[in-house]
Amino acid sequence: MSLLVIGIGVALLTVPALSARSALGPTARVRTACVSATIGISLLGVGTLLTASPLLLSWHDQGEVSAVGLGHLSPGGPWAWSAAGVLGGVGASGLLSFLRQSGRARRRAKLPPWAATALLHDELAGVEVRVAPTLEPVAFAVPGRDRHVVVSESVTRLAAPERRAVLAHEGSHLRLRHHRHLLVLGTYQRIWGWVPGVRAVVAAHRHSIEQWADLDASRHPHVDSQAMSRARAQLGACDGVGGVDHQTGSDELSPESSRHALVGVTGFIAALVAAGAYSLTHTVGDITAVMAALH
Repeated sequence: MSLLVIGIGVALLTVPALSARSALGPTARVRTACVSATIGISLLGVGTLLTASPLLLSWHDQGEVSAVGLGHLSPGGPWAWSAAGVLGGVGASGLLSFLRQSGRARRRAKLPPWAATALLHDELAGVEVRVAPTLEPVAFAVPGRDRHVVVSESVTRLAAPERRAVLAHEGSHLRLRHHRHLLVLGTYQRIWGWVPGVRAVVAAHRHSIEQWADLDASRHPHVDSQAMSRARAQLGACDGVGGVDHQTGSDELSPESSRHALVGVTGFIAALVAAGAYSLTHTVGDITAVMAALH
C-alpha cells in the first residue's frame, strides 16, 4: 500500500513540469502546479510514514512485529523500513528548515513606518505603500498581518502612468496571495530539487506568477500594459524579498527548460516501479478493491 501511495505522489509531482510548458494561461498554470505539488508532497509524506510505520510498531511491541504480517502495508522488510525512517526524518527536517528561512526572510522584508521616508495610500495597491530611503530599483510586496508594499525613491520619481502600473502590480501580488503559491513552489523545489530540470520548472512558474499579476493589474482602468513595460525598462529587475520575487525578462525560459521532460520521465518511471512492486505483493482482488475505492 505504501508503494502505491508514494507512486501516486511522485506522479503528481510531475504535473508542474507539464503545466509549465502547457498552453494554459498563467493563472491556470500556477494553480495547477501548486495544487498537484501540494497533494503530491502530502502523499509522499503519507507513503513514507506508512513505509516506516513497522519500526514504530516494532518499538511499541518490543520487536515482535514481523515482515510477513506487514507485507501488504509496507513490503521490503527491516531495511526498507529503516531507509524510509531516515528519508522521512531528513525530509521533515529540511522542510522545517525551509519554512523557518521563509519566515525569517518575510520578517526581514518588513519596513516599519518609522523607517520609511514617505507613506503613500494608493488605491491601486490597495494597501499602504512605504518608500525606502534608497535610489536602487526596489519594489516588492510584504504579506502578513502588517501587509504593505515597499518601493524605493526611484519608483516614486517615475511618471504617473508607470508609477501606477508598478503599484497596481504589487497590489495584485498581495490581493491574489501569491506568497502562498511561492511557498508551495519553494517547498516543491526543496524536496524535489535533486531531479534535473526542477529548478527550470520552478523558475517558469515564478515567471507565470509575474504574468498573472500583470494581467490582474492591467484590468484596472488606469493601468495599461505599455506603461508596465516602460516601468520595467526604467527600473530593470526588482528583487522581491517578502515572498514575491520580481524577475523581469522575456517569455523565453532558461536553457534548463529543455530538461523539463526529465522530470516527467522520472515520475513516470517511479510510478511504474511502484505499481509493479505493488502488484507483486498483492493479489488481483486487493488491486481491484483499491481501484474501486479510488473511483
